[in-house]
Amino acid sequence: MSNSLKHIHHDRYKVDDIQYANFLWEDCTEKKDVIQDKSRKFAVDLKNIAYTSLYYNKTPMIYVTTPVMTCLWGMNKQKQISLQFTDVENDVSMKSFYNFIKNTEIHNMQNLGITEKDMDKYGTQIRVDKSGKYDPNLSVKIPFVGNRYQVEVFNDTQENINIYNINNFVKMQCDIYIDKIWKYNGVFYCKWKARKIYLV
Repeated sequence: MSNSLKHIHHDRYKVDDIQYANFLWEDCTEKKDVIQDKSRKFAVDLKNIAYTSLYYNKTPMIYVTTPVMTCLWGMNKQKQISLQFTDVENDVSMKSFYNFIKNTEIHNMQNLGITEKDMDKYGTQIRVDKSGKYDPNLSVKIPFVGNRYQVEVFNDTQENINIYNINNFVKMQCDIYIDKIWKYNGVFYCKWKARKIYLV
């Protein structure tokens, strides 16, 4: 990986053009073999759903670069970071990015077969302060595969930095992506994952 973001603005995507394919556990007891579901049923109605893949122009992921956002607390024990939609009501760029994330989740729910009556079956990645005191934030997962983090962290000075030593309230811009929707304990989750983190 090179020390540079891809700078893929979210306006390259038309949310309504995101497509989905459901994959099933062929044997529910073993959960080994996965086959594509051709029935066109909603994922929420499939008992043996393994996951739902997202596609855009036949590419199996949505990959975007965030605006500069504040990372509130570094990486937590769940291997996630919280990126704040700072000044979302007044910053046009931030508002546009927030709406893109929110509209993607709404589109996901519609294509999973989740309605307003059962919205608790979808685990939103947007965290909102119920008191309205703080700006919302986006939960972003740090991929961990094969005993290592699959993310690149860098800045302009090329200091020895990594995912472990990110300070609270640091400004960053990230390349993030979604590729699959998973069902866990009866709830569907589509987690944004970080590929590159640039510390501003």
